[in-house]
Amino acid sequence: MKFINFFWGLAALSACASPSYAQNGSSDINIVLSSAVDVVEPCHMNSTGYIGQVLKTNVVETLTRLDPQSSQIKPNLATGWKQIDPLTWQIKLRQGVKFQDGTEFNADAVIAALNRQFSPELQCRDTIRLFGKTTIQAKAIDNDTVEIKTSAPMPLMPTTLSQIGMTALSTSTKEATKAPIGTGPYVFTSWDPASKLVLTRFDGYWGAKPQVHQATYMWREEPALRASMVKVGEADIGLQIAPQDVDPQMDIGYLNADTSRIRIFMDQPPLNDVRVRKALNMAFDRSAFLGTIMSSQALPASQYMLPTVNGYDDSIKPWAYDPEKAKALVDEARAAGVPVDKPIDLFGSQFMQANLDEMLQTLVQSWQEIGLNVQIRMVDKIQHSAMRRKPYPTDRGPTMVHELHDNIAGDAVFTMMVYYTSAGALSNVSDPKLDAVLNEASVSSGDKRRSLFQQANRTIQQEIVPDVMLFHMVSYMRLSPRISFKPDFTTGGQLELAAITFK
Repeated sequence: MKFINFFWGLAALSACASPSYAQNGSSDINIVLSSAVDVVEPCHMNSTGYIGQVLKTNVVETLTRLDPQSSQIKPNLATGWKQIDPLTWQIKLRQGVKFQDGTEFNADAVIAALNRQFSPELQCRDTIRLFGKTTIQAKAIDNDTVEIKTSAPMPLMPTTLSQIGMTALSTSTKEATKAPIGTGPYVFTSWDPASKLVLTRFDGYWGAKPQVHQATYMWREEPALRASMVKVGEADIGLQIAPQDVDPQMDIGYLNADTSRIRIFMDQPPLNDVRVRKALNMAFDRSAFLGTIMSSQALPASQYMLPTVNGYDDSIKPWAYDPEKAKALVDEARAAGVPVDKPIDLFGSQFMQANLDEMLQTLVQSWQEIGLNVQIRMVDKIQHSAMRRKPYPTDRGPTMVHELHDNIAGDAVFTMMVYYTSAGALSNVSDPKLDAVLNEASVSSGDKRRSLFQQANRTIQQEIVPDVMLFHMVSYMRLSPRISFKPDFTTGGQLELAAITFK
């Protein structure tokens, strides 16, 4: 592959400015994101990272929480739980907790928040990912105890509850909220979708008082600008710093929960031919991206989840770089009458990751060299979401979409059901045999659960080939010298203000 060198250098931004770090001497901070916060609906916060980074653990809390150090489920707004039978769980709630509007956190509020996830008007993005086709019935045993009955066994109910935000009873079930009310340590104070969002410390919080008083979120698309804003003191935290902008003195690199892939829509030629899909995977050298377009710490991926996720199969390796075999497969498909010269649209959105343009251009060059006609279509977030989610646009031709997915809950069910079953909201796979394996896995436990998910992963990646798996992503965060914060694999979907301290 002829690798393109895109980094001819960036103009220095504010190079001569002397740092006057943001809000120096105060307990207020500024955070600059890569994407505008144009939605603040809590029932989208686990499937849309930039929403979760603002709301989750800050404004809206969950019943349980995932410990990023041990990957164990810990108490949070729930103090305990037990399984009564395969379809029934009882959840014990923390007493003395108030929502930010002064109302009581109790069983009625939990039931309303759980039912809200299934509101047809809200079309909550998290619901299919968390529950699939399973429905629930929740009722109060007493003021501090909730019983949840499910239509199918959910052995990972405590894990699922770590992904559902508890919102006040006053929260609408008919339309997305524009001012979420939760039990968290920060109040949703103001929001201008064009420029910034502000959270302020909630003095009535049930837990420990955090050091940060107020957080102002801003957004800038250019990674170099985000880096510069922290360097010159206009911001305290800058997210998604590009590898070429990294300053070892200010930036922290960490393997986040995101996996990057190209999803292949398999309904039209030439992408409905598995030879073409395999050729797409073999045509480029994943290692050539490392240390250039991608961080040198990124890991080539073979599955749409991290190796730490239950159900990951170590026997599946990333596709080997073999351009000659890739070209031979395309030629074989052409000889069989497959229209391999037909234009294929590859959709991407800049907010997804740093250097995305460069990565997609390199992929396209590799695919052109094996005889495929792929063209890049960069779109905004709204268009990108429309391309990814059912019902898919009916006026499209052969299509591929770049996307990221995180699985911070640690089990394959939170990936496989939504992305690879026939009913999955983000799936273009329709295979009854695969559905049967995944449905059985989702209600199993222990070694059987792990084995079935691994079987499904082998079928997906070696036989169906519905995607071009790329990398387990590394993110860089820039911190001002006045604060301390240690990111982990959950940071891509939540940025806990209470974990930020001042030096």
